Amino acid sequence: MAQLRFPYINSIILSGRLVNDSSIKVLPISGKQILEFRIATNRRYILNGENREETLYINCIYMGQRINEYSEILKTGFPIIVEGRLRYREWTDQNNNKRNTYEIIVNRIHLLERKDVIGEVEPPPEPDELEKEKPSFQMNLDEEEISEEDIPF
Repeated sequence: MAQLRFPYINSIILSGRLVNDSSIKVLPISGKQILEFRIATNRRYILNGENREETLYINCIYMGQRINEYSEILKTGFPIIVEGRLRYREWTDQNNNKRNTYEIIVNRIHLLERKDVIGEVEPPPEPDELEKEKPSFQMNLDEEEISEEDIPF
């Protein structure tokens, strides 16, 4: 029997809001900086005619080059989308208990618009204003007849 081959895919995209302010940590062995934060993502559904909501809290680790920039922006409540991969991690705590968690190793962060962080967004012009800004040049095709000889094809 032939062995089946398939790609191993570990890719995740989540949207949510930050549960707390992001924080920069330094890894003890490598000295590399990482940015840690936690997001809450909601799922709304109806069960037996009743509206329900489920919230999932996910730890995220970002190791990219924009750590300092993101640490200034990613504050509690800020809406973002993260792309990355899911990682399972085990460790032993101070009381010698085995612990484990799933976390996202983030490779891309999409900042979602928020006026108090990004600045005021100018609303699009009203249709009346667009009409006022029509160019003064208008081509009048009725004035000149185009003969078939003038057409290049």
